[in-house]
Amino acid sequence: MTVNIANPNATPLGFIDDVLTGRITLPMVPRVVEQVLQSLRREDFSTHDVAEQIAQDPVLSSRVLRLANSGYYARGRQLSSIAEAISVIGVNALQTLVAVSGSMAAFVDTPGVNLRHFWLRAVITGNAARQLAARSGNNADAAYSGGLLQAIGHLILCQCHPDKARQGFSPFVNEWGLKLAAREVSVFGIAHPEISALWVDKLGMPQLVADAVLTSLYPVETSAPALARILRLACTVADAVAEGRSLDTALGELEPGLVAQLGLQDYVSSDEFSTDFAELQTLPGPL
Repeated sequence: MTVNIANPNATPLGFIDDVLTGRITLPMVPRVVEQVLQSLRREDFSTHDVAEQIAQDPVLSSRVLRLANSGYYARGRQLSSIAEAISVIGVNALQTLVAVSGSMAAFVDTPGVNLRHFWLRAVITGNAARQLAARSGNNADAAYSGGLLQAIGHLILCQCHPDKARQGFSPFVNEWGLKLAAREVSVFGIAHPEISALWVDKLGMPQLVADAVLTSLYPVETSAPALARILRLACTVADAVAEGRSLDTALGELEPGLVAQLGLQDYVSSDEFSTDFAELQTLPGPL
């Protein structure tokens, strides 16, 4: 599938200009999320102060504790203190969790979107990106952040253009990655990565994450950061997992040029990929 993401026409640029000049206002995240993200950006932040901020929001608190007590971090321990949880999961993972939690709170009723299915795919994409980054020697934390937020621009587009969203998208038909971008271009005149990058920047996420999201669906023959290539590949893997396709089918959908650019030829033909794919199939769902 060919989608000209790298060279948007005048209409998409107009949408971007409207956002940048304030004619279109991006959704607001909860105040506590803004406070926590601001605190985490300070080099001298206090874990105690951040824990107190998080404790103001029961939903955010439960998500932090759930992540800290997951198999990935807990290693048999059971944590009940938010401060302890922060020390276990680390700043990068906490920043991502808070950013995604704020995003989920900002989009509670989006036309044309089944939000539970959307966030399930986002979680799978984030985890797939983390796997691919680790296997290719890239920044796994940044890949995870980028994967979780890569498609958030779709929610913004649907919220800004509710009538077009209802006509062009069905909450019962799920598309992802390049397929989603192609339909967005036909409905809105723009695809989600550029809008997603604006949101990532609004949340104060690292610049390398914003750059990767922005270029995540650039054509394989176009120059883009390795992290962007990982996000494009993760979208393909996540779509296969979410749609219940087999391992063999998923392997056939991987773009050879993309795999080669990341040096993952041996990985995708090994048991390591099948193991990682099976792990993605067992993810519990949205955060």
